[in-house]
Amino acid sequence: MSTKSPQSPYHDIPPVAAIEDGGPAISPGLVEIPHRYRYDVVQGFFIQNGPEPKHMEFEEMLKRNFGLIDESPERWDNLRKDVKKLQDDAPEGVLYKVMFLGRHGQGWHNFGASKYGVDPWEDYWTFLNGDGEITWGPDPELTPLGVSQAQAIQKCWKEQLPHKPPISSQEMRWYVSPLTRTGQTMLESWGELLTGVPEVWEDWREIYGSHTCDKRSTRTYIANRFPTFKIEEGFAEEDELWKADDRETDAHMQMRAQRAMDRLFGPDGAKETFISVTSHSAILRNLLAVLHHQPYPLATGEMIPVVVKATRLSAEEMDKQEEFTITRVRMD
Repeated sequence: MSTKSPQSPYHDIPPVAAIEDGGPAISPGLVEIPHRYRYDVVQGFFIQNGPEPKHMEFEEMLKRNFGLIDESPERWDNLRKDVKKLQDDAPEGVLYKVMFLGRHGQGWHNFGASKYGVDPWEDYWTFLNGDGEITWGPDPELTPLGVSQAQAIQKCWKEQLPHKPPISSQEMRWYVSPLTRTGQTMLESWGELLTGVPEVWEDWREIYGSHTCDKRSTRTYIANRFPTFKIEEGFAEEDELWKADDRETDAHMQMRAQRAMDRLFGPDGAKETFISVTSHSAILRNLLAVLHHQPYPLATGEMIPVVVKATRLSAEEMDKQEEFTITRVRMD
């Protein structure tokens, strides 16, 4: 049997979406101009945010309070106070939030990519639904390892409870990609600690097109599978974005990452300071570029906290921006 697919031009460069370690520590760079806000990372709170490049595995970060630099018993209260001071001292049009950006645990597509290797996966297997032994598309579920990776997050949050982390529904808001593996990860990562209603946004989904693992389920399926989730208005019943002969670009992912961030920080967005987003490797890689964050590949089940500064563009600056809409970006 040949392991070359006629769709092999849709090989991701670099391949990150299905790779368990998140791929190389290479940023795509900011390839999309800001829309309504410019985003920057505020260093000095979490190890992952630099200036030192990634140098610890996530298991070590879990032992170090998700990477929080302040290790005192008052660490989470200090974070609250510091971010509040940043906001209180900020000029008009500048907003701060703390985002916890999590990649889903290992899915069956990640298992498949590890089973066959990166190049055979990207050139052939990713365009199929499975190999007769395992199924990875469309919309695969978590493996048992993926479930345990997500549960490790929950365990760490519970260990933080004596130090009053900002995870109540009064302080935090939860968002999740519409794909099954992220919904599962959201529930396993939080368990009974999840006291708010997770919101499903299409813009948080993985890079889409051609690879079967990135085709989502129907709205009806998502609503039945995750009845406690709130699905955003205008969410289509069928996946109208995934096309077999197309693969989304970094520029397009950054467009929708910026759109999601603008919505989150906008006047009708989240009032809470602390935000949880459960998403995917490739879209988070591009979101970090939008945030001007250093390259930071996320392994399956890994979560990175980021203190984000949003600066609203002036009317004159926004007038210079072109109108952004969802358009298909062909790659052939």
